[in-house]
Amino acid sequence: MRKILAVVSTAVALSASTLVVAPGAQAAEVSLRSFSGSAEKDGRIHVLYEHWERDSLPSDVTVRIRAKGGDAVLATLGLNDAGSCPTAYDCLDQQFWTDPVELPAMGVYTIDLVVKAGTAGELVDRDNGELNYGLAPQVTATADRTTVSYDHRVVTVNGTLVARDPNTHEVKPFAGATIRSRHLLRDPKLNAVDTAGRFSLPFEFSGYETDKTQISVWFQQSGAEFPVSVHRQPLKLAVDTPTGSVTAPLGSDVPLRGKVTRTADDGTEKPAGGVGLLIGDQHGPSTKEDGTFAGTFTATGNGGKRVGLGKEPWFTGGSPYDIQLKTAATSTFSAVEAAVDKYRKVTFSGTLGVTSGSYPAGTTGQVSIDHSTDGMNWSSVGRFTAAYGTPFHQTAPVKGVAESYWRLRHLAAPGVESRVHRLGRVYTEIRKDSVAPEGITQGTRLTAKGTLMQKSGTTWKAYPGRKVRVYFKATTPGATWKELGTATTLTNGTFSKQFTVARNGTWRVRHIDTVKTHYASNGREIPVTLRVR
Repeated sequence: MRKILAVVSTAVALSASTLVVAPGAQAAEVSLRSFSGSAEKDGRIHVLYEHWERDSLPSDVTVRIRAKGGDAVLATLGLNDAGSCPTAYDCLDQQFWTDPVELPAMGVYTIDLVVKAGTAGELVDRDNGELNYGLAPQVTATADRTTVSYDHRVVTVNGTLVARDPNTHEVKPFAGATIRSRHLLRDPKLNAVDTAGRFSLPFEFSGYETDKTQISVWFQQSGAEFPVSVHRQPLKLAVDTPTGSVTAPLGSDVPLRGKVTRTADDGTEKPAGGVGLLIGDQHGPSTKEDGTFAGTFTATGNGGKRVGLGKEPWFTGGSPYDIQLKTAATSTFSAVEAAVDKYRKVTFSGTLGVTSGSYPAGTTGQVSIDHSTDGMNWSSVGRFTAAYGTPFHQTAPVKGVAESYWRLRHLAAPGVESRVHRLGRVYTEIRKDSVAPEGITQGTRLTAKGTLMQKSGTTWKAYPGRKVRVYFKATTPGATWKELGTATTLTNGTFSKQFTVARNGTWRVRHIDTVKTHYASNGREIPVTLRVR
């Protein structure tokens, strides 16, 4: 990133009679380490150059001035005292001035740096810097507020930039100039003034700032600063549920509801959205836009449970709310049933309740779905939230297998488990399924065939006497699967069925008419394209 020269003022001038043509196309364009800007000295505008090249001397450098967006060179300048450095290394970090510059009008111009101008090795760094051709620039600015808050997070600074025309000495707007601005510790931003020299700059605050921060706007040595205070609005926490003391099962999640309000800048009480709650030392829910919140806290044992507000950038205060908790009630599962269907979907139904005691309406518990292949070593394959006293119906996130064990377990109440369910069906599989012959024409009959197998222990054997269904889906857009007919497997498990082919599409055989002991199965999707006669 180029370093920007911080100087008293900038300007450049040259009469129109000195215009020359820009460098020819043979010059190589480069990006030099050196940089340039403008400076005011003794009421005149000069180019100030800082040398950082290791392969050239300042005496090799020529400065050219152009109008922004134009190619015509308005001034060509050399560097004064450029021959004072015997080597390029001796000149590093040294600054050199040009003679005063004269330009047709006050404004902002572009500086090009040229190394070894007019030689075969000429190098040009276009737009190396800007020359501000205006004397004694002056920034005048005001801020629309000196305090920010949740209700007013933006400070807008409005102002003007004027300078004295080097040719006429008239004070007028410095159109096209770029002022700099900063708030907090961020890098300065560049902001162009309009044709009337005016600017309007918004500065947004986050609320995390210190009580005193500062906005700065400046152009060269002229600028303005505005201290800004952060006003933090008081918060108020109100808990609707639960109130006072509460009894709940150990490990259950007790509903928590309430509202957080703020005292606005105008003194009225308004909802406070996006405020985070603390329940004990754990993060709880955040408030909605209307200030309300809804969450839970876990009944981990007898004692107090404190609900408070987290640290928020725009707010302060908010007295905590204390709840007295008793965990005399004991959780239990009742009427739990489990099943696996022909598509291997495992489902559970039942109720989570208590053996004694009571609980607030809406109390819930986190339930694990456990699976085991031997009935002794268990792993959790999913979880769900069960409301106390309300029947649940839940599907396991994994499919059933040939035979295994399943149970439900309360995650936060040790020892609270359902009875173990042994679930499983026999796998079936459609093999060697095909439609033949291939490459047939419209109206020709084809045969859908294959073999239905069932798994017995670690081996597979034929599954006779079972119905299989043949489906077809046309290749036309929006087409769906349609059943065309059925077949019954023979003693060796094979089946076949003939159909008349009317159009292109995909064929598939399915075994879905199962008994409770077997799973369903699907054959391959087999595309058939008719041959043109």
